[in-house]
Amino acid sequence: MILRSVTSRLVLLYCLLLVLLGAVFLAFTVFSFRHYTNETITSNLAIRAQEIWNVSQGALDQPARLTEVIERRFSPQSEDRFIRIAAGGRLLYRSGQPSDGSFDAARIPVLPGSAASNPRSSMMGNLIMVSRAFTTAQGGTVTVDSGQSYQFAQTVEKELATSLFVGLPVLLLAAAVAGYFLMRGALAPVEAMINAAETYTFNEPHKRLPTVDSEPRIEALGQALNRMLDRLDNAYSHVSRFSADAAHELRTPLTIIRGELELVAAGEKQPEDVERAFSNALEEMTRLSALVDNLITLSRMESMWGKRSHAAVDLKELAEETMEQMGLLAVEKQISLMRPQGPNVVVAGDRERLKQILVNLLDNAIKYTRDGGEVSVEVGMDGENGFVTVEDSGIGIDPAHQERVFDRFYRVFPDRGEVGAGLGLAIVKSICQAHGGTASVRSVPEIGSCFKIEIPLFAPDKKMAAAETAAASGRGIP
Repeated sequence: MILRSVTSRLVLLYCLLLVLLGAVFLAFTVFSFRHYTNETITSNLAIRAQEIWNVSQGALDQPARLTEVIERRFSPQSEDRFIRIAAGGRLLYRSGQPSDGSFDAARIPVLPGSAASNPRSSMMGNLIMVSRAFTTAQGGTVTVDSGQSYQFAQTVEKELATSLFVGLPVLLLAAAVAGYFLMRGALAPVEAMINAAETYTFNEPHKRLPTVDSEPRIEALGQALNRMLDRLDNAYSHVSRFSADAAHELRTPLTIIRGELELVAAGEKQPEDVERAFSNALEEMTRLSALVDNLITLSRMESMWGKRSHAAVDLKELAEETMEQMGLLAVEKQISLMRPQGPNVVVAGDRERLKQILVNLLDNAIKYTRDGGEVSVEVGMDGENGFVTVEDSGIGIDPAHQERVFDRFYRVFPDRGEVGAGLGLAIVKSICQAHGGTASVRSVPEIGSCFKIEIPLFAPDKKMAAAETAAASGRGIP
């Protein structure tokens, strides 16, 4: 789950790249140091071999003097050096054991010397040695071996590798932490856009994603999304206006037709088939009128009118009043309508619209509860919200339908001969959203359903109500 984050993935790739570069840098540094050390020591040994030849060629026939000259000039034992001079297979001089004991001078094999202009180097344990061949005035060949203990260089190489091996991870860790915070800072505008998008609703049509002080490409993305939101808002407003205008235009002719049908039905007695036809037409006209009224209600709830001034409303008192008025529906089905439970909870809302929520929920609960069943209401507080639950012992709702019961025109039981158009719960949701609240449901088939609405508690010190009132009056919506 962590690697799903863009920041985590980028930092991980950044760290892997740094580890790879660090490993390459470590290997390159150690190899370069070793190569440089070998080349430097070999060059110095070749020069020293030349110096040895220069100071010793006049004393080759005098072993004591040769030993004195070499040791006084080069101090091989104390300087951990190896010097050997041989001529015609005869050993003329060989230095003693070095002070650090890094090699055994007596066991260093004799190597064939190379030309003086092309010295030959070799590594023998902790000893690096150069052999050079020189020609005497008599035409003989003298081989000079000049060596140096490599132990000190190896120690320095190990310390360098250890320092890099320990220091690089620390640097990599510091770079990773710095990279993480830099990445978080670079993606902060994206996080701001995400948070703004999560809170975006059509109840706030002019709200847009923030694009200030962001990277040019991120700013371009935000502007593109804002232009898309403009187009969506225009399309949504067009559809909403069309629905509201169509509903308003249909209301008058439907009312006239319904009145005419009622007038005919109340007149002289007609044949049975004619009366049946008039009854069916009147029933459908009543359903269409209710549908138009619901559409008008939905369009109003999505406009500023739906967010007009919210006053203090006691949910428990409102629930008692509504249940008392709907008691006759429960009596007809012998359903027990329990008195609201819970404390008095005061929320900020439009009393008539909140009552409409309770009417719709109670009507559904009674409609889908079998005869002799039970419907109960509970009022309470949850954090900064007040809530009302309407629970029944009815037929319940299948889990496959529960996420869509608040959608417009969605009916869970279309095969049960329902008269409604599937707008009741959509109206409940719209009213809740207009109040800054939510609507939810939990249900078990054949056991019952529980609908819950949450509305923010009344806060007298908030000025939002006055601002919404002014906005609603400015729009001139009736």
